[in-house]
Amino acid sequence: MSKCIGCGVKLQNTNKELKGYINDLNNKYCARCFKTIHYNENIKVDNLNNIDIIKKINKLNYYTIFITDLLSLNQELIDIYKEINNQKILVINKSDLIPSNLILNHLQDNLKKIYHIEEDIIFISAKDNFNLNIITNIINKYQNIIICGETSSGKSTLINKISNSILTTSKYNNTTLDFIKIKYNNGYIYDSPGLIINSKKILNNKINVYAKKLNNNFIYSIDNLKISGLGNITIFIDGNITSKKENLKLNYSYELNNQDILLNNGFIYVKKGIIKSNQELKIRNSIIK
Repeated sequence: MSKCIGCGVKLQNTNKELKGYINDLNNKYCARCFKTIHYNENIKVDNLNNIDIIKKINKLNYYTIFITDLLSLNQELIDIYKEINNQKILVINKSDLIPSNLILNHLQDNLKKIYHIEEDIIFISAKDNFNLNIITNIINKYQNIIICGETSSGKSTLINKISNSILTTSKYNNTTLDFIKIKYNNGYIYDSPGLIINSKKILNNKINVYAKKLNNNFIYSIDNLKISGLGNITIFIDGNITSKKENLKLNYSYELNNQDILLNNGFIYVKKGIIKSNQELKIRNSIIK
């Protein structure tokens, strides 16, 4: 049975409610991919199992390129990355969205130290072709390659750019539903289903930067998080923040020095200060200090 060339799912014409449905089995795309490509529809499917994806990646035992973006990096993601036993590399995509005052080599060194990463970390932009020559050199060297990472991190876009493939791409989760094997020169590129990192949102727009001086009279709201306190902070976020005078009791207090507060769609750099919040915070040594 043939597979959809867009998402990798097996094609079938017997049940419209199941993945891979298409009226005519001679078509190359399933109905879901067709609607995503032509009508930008978000047709949801069940989340795929991270454990099963990693098991198959390890079983294939090919050089693995793991893709994410700067705002999505956290311990949960790095733990999944470290479960991959193959020779591998960590790739930070969408580097065109990173503010120019953040030096990539400095970020690279800090990420390796903070998360104890032994392998190389490469910043790329599939959109702007930045450092794509490094990726093509790896593929040409190892011939058989697996590309994996978070859902919507740009895996399929990268493969399309490098190999002139026609994988389905979208801003929605789980666009790729199964492993897709693509012939490339003397070997193959394997596109894998996206991993689900529950605590993060993938970077879609741009990294907004807000430099703020905290005082106890104002509450800053970022999604469901509310913070106040004393000190200087810089917020890196895919989204917006609001602030207002508010008489609200914040039960959590932290004394931070060159540390980051992790958000669902970014992070807050605290040079030095007392941070009060309405919920327990996830904190790491800063990647930009």
